[in-house]
Amino acid sequence: MKFRPTRRDTLKGFAFTGGAALMGGCTDEKDNGASFLHGVASGDPEATAVIIWTRVTAPGDTRVRWQVARDADFVELANEGEALATAASDYTVKADIRGLEAGASYFYRFLSGKTTSPTGRTRTLASEGATKLRLGVVSCSHYGFGFYNAYRELAMEPELDAIIHLGDYIYEYGPDGYGGDVAKELGREPEPAHDIVTLDGYRRRFAQYRSDPDLQAAHAAAPFITIWDDHETANDSWAGGAKNHKPDTQGAWETRRDAALRAYFEWMPMRDPKPGEAFHSLHRTYDMGGLATLHLIETRLTARSEAVSYEKDMLHFETAYDMSGSTPAPLTEEAAAMMPAAQVERLKTPWRESDGTPVTDYAMARKCADEGLPEGYGYKPDVGRFRAEILGDPSRTLLGEKQLNWLSGELKASRAKGVPWQILGNQVIMARMDAPDFTVAFPPEVIEPAIRDNPYTQQWLERTKLGLPINPDAWDGYPASRQRLYEAVREAEAHLVVLSGDSHQFWANDLRETPGGRRIGVEFGTSSVSSKGGYDYLAADPRVYDIAEETLLREVPEIAYCETRHRGYILLEVDAEAVQADYIAVSTVFSKDYTASRLKRLRVTREAPGQLSGFEPV
Repeated sequence: MKFRPTRRDTLKGFAFTGGAALMGGCTDEKDNGASFLHGVASGDPEATAVIIWTRVTAPGDTRVRWQVARDADFVELANEGEALATAASDYTVKADIRGLEAGASYFYRFLSGKTTSPTGRTRTLASEGATKLRLGVVSCSHYGFGFYNAYRELAMEPELDAIIHLGDYIYEYGPDGYGGDVAKELGREPEPAHDIVTLDGYRRRFAQYRSDPDLQAAHAAAPFITIWDDHETANDSWAGGAKNHKPDTQGAWETRRDAALRAYFEWMPMRDPKPGEAFHSLHRTYDMGGLATLHLIETRLTARSEAVSYEKDMLHFETAYDMSGSTPAPLTEEAAAMMPAAQVERLKTPWRESDGTPVTDYAMARKCADEGLPEGYGYKPDVGRFRAEILGDPSRTLLGEKQLNWLSGELKASRAKGVPWQILGNQVIMARMDAPDFTVAFPPEVIEPAIRDNPYTQQWLERTKLGLPINPDAWDGYPASRQRLYEAVREAEAHLVVLSGDSHQFWANDLRETPGGRRIGVEFGTSSVSSKGGYDYLAADPRVYDIAEETLLREVPEIAYCETRHRGYILLEVDAEAVQADYIAVSTVFSKDYTASRLKRLRVTREAPGQLSGFEPV
């Protein structure tokens, strides 16, 4: 009997080579100097179609043949064709392979001259009548912060239907930016060696990431379904700019954004925007065999309002003064509301730090406003007003009306077809997560080493006293927009399962329509592939992790599970009755000598139209 390699054999033999494999089948071709140094990839699957991808390293424009087969020996070809790799697309090649069988696995490769690429395995979306889906969920894969051990583990997961990447596939920083110190220690410093701003810079950064053999292995193992977050363009990006973009030295934001996304579409195995469609407006639905619909949304570049800053946008307690007489006098809020606006002046109220007493004398308040606070005085944040007027501003949005209307229609259509699960692929954490007071939670002997090493830690700790959202760049910074989304979910009676990345930690969150109210859905949040976790910055004493997790679980009602110290991914299994998540962690990203383990297994079930169970340990 002829030997047929298993999927693991195929991965070991081809995908892990990290470069071109010389094989038979092209001996009649001339040696054109072509190679496939960035591996192969597939993605954007449909029931009967999938995109396959490669990049050719060659002296110039190069003709490439591609083959798709039902077997790893390429005896039974399902489709074949050719394409031209040119400088216009950075020598990347994509083919939209159509007419395939639903829910079927295929092998593919590219050939040029005497060189054949590594072999990849891909899979079309599940056919009607499918009984189970297996999906990998990943996010935040900073090249410099560590080795891609999580990608390697994913590559060895058996029979994945797809890998969902929720953003921060690349990072834009130079060697002096985020992660630069670790990158230098590991020999994974960024290329090019500066913040990337231009098309050439983004292309070169993608090329560096895609040279990694473990990332190549993951791409060769299963089709990717992808959406960007912010670092594919620049840190904390929004519709009109980014925190890590300086127009005076880096040019117009739209120019940088469009260059970044052009490189993204070139280097990712996905369909290009249709003619006339903007690069940055991306949302789509994947129908998964009657078991689930996966809805990917774009929450960064289409309509997002700029994130609030607790430092710049904070409101403070004020005193109203009656300016109608010869001597300004403080007013109650009720009295101020009754007076003509022209006769009322409001000034921030100075507080004596020694005894916490507010100073309402007008001359003192005026002097502080004009000349700055004297030593021993401060302003007190008005958290209630800040929540209502700044965070709660109904004009603040993540999705925008057009995308929300699209998603609302997709959820209703999915439910109308009787699909059991509506899965939302989303970049950032959706649950309400107000910060517990960590100044109380962390004993001094635990947190003081971190304060000595990083002055920002003290500032962060002090801010947790306010009880404001941990991350205003997530949905918590846009509560009115989140509420509009929840209304759409409720109207559709959707069985909502949210997948989130961005936080570099593992979560299971119980989403509630109002605080403590009706469950609107559940959220599975994945840790990062490699990017550093937030509590790592506090962990000079390793007890920080345990204390943080215990405190979050006790003090934040919507958190059902959290794990703050490991990198890894989620393995999601979906059937008609339940969605089950395995939280898979790698022991380290600082060495390729690692182990992988399952931290937790949780499942949710459907109870009634639009109603889900809570998380059940398995």
